[in-house]
Amino acid sequence: MSSLRHLAIIMDGNGTWAKSRKHQRFFGHVKGMKTSLKIIKRCSEIKIPVLSLFTLSAENLQRPKKEIENLFKLLEKSFKKYGSLLFEKDISLSFMGDLSILPPSIQKLCFQFEKETSKHQGLKLVIALNYGGQQEILETVKKTYAYYFEKSSFPSEIQESKIRSFFSSSLYPDPDLMIRTGGERRLSNFYLWSVAYTELYFTKTLWPDFSPENLDLILEDFHQRKRLFGKL
Repeated sequence: MSSLRHLAIIMDGNGTWAKSRKHQRFFGHVKGMKTSLKIIKRCSEIKIPVLSLFTLSAENLQRPKKEIENLFKLLEKSFKKYGSLLFEKDISLSFMGDLSILPPSIQKLCFQFEKETSKHQGLKLVIALNYGGQQEILETVKKTYAYYFEKSSFPSEIQESKIRSFFSSSLYPDPDLMIRTGGERRLSNFYLWSVAYTELYFTKTLWPDFSPENLDLILEDFHQRKRLFGKL
């Protein structure tokens, strides 16, 4: 039975869900946020150590200005309304991505929750905001170059363990399982370095319709997989 230390989810399908019901895309994001809360609670209950949610990619910020503004408002409202869940369930919250371009009020809430929940011992919840896997690799290359340049070392001395230490995601184990909802079958620039041997699961279920029961079935499938990591 495969053990699960880190579950990553690409939450896709909010816009399609809303469109199929003749609603604006924002209605789907609101419903999707409620789904996120259910999945966070379920992961906490079954004691999954780390849960990463791909909430807003760097590419998402190229969407229409009004949609992005509404997403920011939804994020801020959700932090304020549901932040108490982190304390009720002993969940620690952290963020990946460049938060500097987010509205100051959201940045403040992010840093506040990170600080106030840093000692919590339950689920480690990682929210990817303005995050991109390629961007993370680029920043890691820059940090690695600066480190070895300062030491006047030669490229032949570069070690994978040192490179890995410069990734923002190095604080967590590599994802064991990545789920993508919504029917698409791609990684969309999420955790590109870390998913070398991650098990993948694609489902046509749209994120607003995804349930804890759906998650349980996927986890049952994962636990039946035999992971060899390239070995016999």
